[in-house]
Amino acid sequence: MIKDTINSKKFNFSDFTIDHYKEILTLAKQTHVFSSYSDFDKHKNILLNRHDVDFSIENALVLGKLENKMGVISTYFFMLHSEYYGLLEKKSIEILKELKALGHNIGLHFDAQFYNIKNEKELDTKIRYEKEVIEYFADVEVEVFSFHNTTDFSMNCREWKYGGLINTYADLFQSEIAYCSDSNGYWRFHRMIDFITENRNKPIQLLTHPVWWTTKIQSPKVKIEACIEERAVSNKKEYEHILKFFNRENLNW
Repeated sequence: MIKDTINSKKFNFSDFTIDHYKEILTLAKQTHVFSSYSDFDKHKNILLNRHDVDFSIENALVLGKLENKMGVISTYFFMLHSEYYGLLEKKSIEILKELKALGHNIGLHFDAQFYNIKNEKELDTKIRYEKEVIEYFADVEVEVFSFHNTTDFSMNCREWKYGGLINTYADLFQSEIAYCSDSNGYWRFHRMIDFITENRNKPIQLLTHPVWWTTKIQSPKVKIEACIEERAVSNKKEYEHILKFFNRENLNW
């Protein structure tokens, strides 16, 4: 308990709630123009609000609905190779379409390490392929991608586009736009709300991962475990539904 209390204060667990996210958006709206990666004026005080969906696709929709109510747009980046959700499942495709209907943009969260990519030519080919898969199954336009778990190789891929998609790690975004992230469920450099205040007159890019933002104050460990357990429960319910639909027994010893 003492260790949890120390970490809670040290790593600002109370920041990672839906209510605090509302505060972040409210503050940002006062000074910045929420923009998409494909349509922004770099001479204005823009904010690129980016969500890399590594774990919880359900939480992505929660944030998407909140942002819609608050009148802001974001770009949600989804993986084809996540270990925690299946992007081509019916439920996932419905969530992508709903986010699009809410006014948000859909991006590709690309895992170069899945293919063991070694050069930019191969990178270009694989990104184009994954773009076409998402567009075909979800019937949404994909214009931008972000790297999953960046490496020295991916951080040095700084061209504006690969595979026909805008690169969120392009030179412009790395050199001219201030950046703040919630990676691993805590602030490594700046609290996001302080970062917005400190950069009130600068274009900024905010990266959040929906799994970290919940209604209750919890540790990152608890949030990930809950995400995994919810996935398991969902799979079990789906199997039971199939058995019931076909009037079959769930046999055991």
